[in-house]
Amino acid sequence: MDEPTRSPCWASKALSGPTTEASDEVTLRVGVCPGSGQQAGAQHRGAVLLVVLWVMLAMSMLALSFSASIRTEVEAARNVVIQKQCFYLARAGIEYAVYKILESQMAFAQTQQLIEQGLESVPQVLTGKVNLELEGHSAEVEVIDETGKISLNGAPSHLIYNLLITVGVEGPEADIITDSIEDWRDPDDFYHDNGAESDWYQALPEPYWAKNGPFDVPEELMLVRGITPEIYYGRKGLNSAGERVEFYGLQNYFTVFTKVNRINVNSAPLPVLASIPGLEYEDALQLSALREQMPIGDVTQVMEMLPGLPTDTTSYLSTLRSSVYTLISTGRIRDSEIISRIRAVVRVGTGYKGYGVLYWNEMNFEL
Repeated sequence: MDEPTRSPCWASKALSGPTTEASDEVTLRVGVCPGSGQQAGAQHRGAVLLVVLWVMLAMSMLALSFSASIRTEVEAARNVVIQKQCFYLARAGIEYAVYKILESQMAFAQTQQLIEQGLESVPQVLTGKVNLELEGHSAEVEVIDETGKISLNGAPSHLIYNLLITVGVEGPEADIITDSIEDWRDPDDFYHDNGAESDWYQALPEPYWAKNGPFDVPEELMLVRGITPEIYYGRKGLNSAGERVEFYGLQNYFTVFTKVNRINVNSAPLPVLASIPGLEYEDALQLSALREQMPIGDVTQVMEMLPGLPTDTTSYLSTLRSSVYTLISTGRIRDSEIISRIRAVVRVGTGYKGYGVLYWNEMNFEL
């Protein structure tokens, strides 16, 4: 009778030693399948390889994350350095612009001594752009004559209203802003028709009191009812003719830094000229073009240049030389988009340095 076929893996009992009656020790012998040890080892090595691969992947991800973090930190540090360099370029631009203003006024005074009295009333108005170049880096300074703006503390309400309409504020909104400015700067608590006093401001989510006094800085306008940051700072857009223009921007047209309650016809921005009673927008354009050819020496020349103007128009105008300027200095580093901007108001001809700072703002921006 044939023996049953044994499986490759088997176990058997065997007697250890000779088969004698005295020998009763039995040993259990377990058989192992040929090659099974090699398969188990291969499986073990495969599992280890997978673990190693996962660990390497995790470490690679950590390395990439760390590298990106370091790159971000380095770039941030570089930007801080460039920002600081731009800031000091802007500071240098302020000093350079003041020097150019003083230089031009000294030259003007010397010229007056050499010629007859015909130039005595002609203002020396340094406006426009002044550029300072330093080893490929630059500071661009916009010089703005403050006497060409409307006095926020002294202007009549109709002049304020005219300016608001000229820069694009709608009629009802212009009424609210005009009366609210009047209520803000007058000493009482009586309402103008469309204005606001302390009880109106106290009802706001973040309440405050109406000042009932003169404006100290132009930014104070943003506390007045109806004036938003967009109206104050301005924004660029297209008009009905598709031309690119600037809307609003009251910071460019009001001043609190000069006590002269007249507008310098040689330096007034176009919207300010157009807001003067008796001057139509076309007249303002023509006057702006004429002063580019030669500074206007006397307000009577305006009447000669623009026949038919009401006589009262000249009561709003002046040609007095300015001593107060707004300087907007923008510092730029070559091959960088980072800038730093400083807005300052200076009065020249005072102090041991020849000028004094009336206002300083390192956070100025435009919408």
